[in-house]
Amino acid sequence: MNEIQKVELNLLKEFVKVCEKNNLRYFMVGGSALGCVRHKGFIPWDDDIDVAMPREDYEKFMKMQDELPSYCFIQNYKTDPHYIYNYGKLRDSRTTFIESYYKYHRINHGVWIDIFPLDGISSKMKPSKKFAPKLYYFWFNVWMMYLPSLFRKPKKGTIIKDLFFNLVALLTCWLNLFHLRNKWVDKLMVNPKFDESVMIANCLGKSPSKEAMPSSFFGKGVKIQFEDIEVNCPSDYDGYLKWLFGDYMKLPPEEQRVGHHYNKGFSLTQGYQDYIKEHKI
Repeated sequence: MNEIQKVELNLLKEFVKVCEKNNLRYFMVGGSALGCVRHKGFIPWDDDIDVAMPREDYEKFMKMQDELPSYCFIQNYKTDPHYIYNYGKLRDSRTTFIESYYKYHRINHGVWIDIFPLDGISSKMKPSKKFAPKLYYFWFNVWMMYLPSLFRKPKKGTIIKDLFFNLVALLTCWLNLFHLRNKWVDKLMVNPKFDESVMIANCLGKSPSKEAMPSSFFGKGVKIQFEDIEVNCPSDYDGYLKWLFGDYMKLPPEEQRVGHHYNKGFSLTQGYQDYIKEHKI
């Protein structure tokens, strides 16, 4: 386990504490679920943690900032106005990881874990690919929020950049005025309800053609070892992982064993605010 994975593991532990204390449902998903089953922890070359929560539990967790240590920040478009996604992150504000795509966004840039809402998508069993256009539509709307979120408070040392990005944001702000586009996407994702659906989806997952899947995969969840803790995974993790990855126990070719997050600023000992100021980003 490398140093950034240690920070992410600590965030996961804090997340799990709050969930267990408040009886909130959650599941390790994607590569993190695969890591649980195949590696009993992180996939060695992985650089993030993904968890998902049924919408009702997700919305409750998003309001539980006060139950976390002060360095942990629950990030969503309501708590961080220049954040564009319709899913949340739990950040460690004592650290810095500035994703390349968001170098100029004035958001919390601490190391994070992703927290996705799980939503109902159908009361009838249908081919997963049938829902791909709807999920791509959600992602299209997310990317339409990119430019309007470039507003920055002008600061000494970066004022030229600040004014330029403020102009870009001002010219495009109509695309997401008062977060109306975020709210519209949220409204579309919550119907039908999770507990009334036979197919559910992580609507902003990485594989839209596969993300709609039987709700029976998840059930109440099952505990599996992840590094030095036990975490909740889909009850039918075998069915879930085969659905997403096929022969999931087979390792990928060596050239594909790399992380997929690239940064324009990184520190595990300096908070993102001080890092941005020092490096005049």
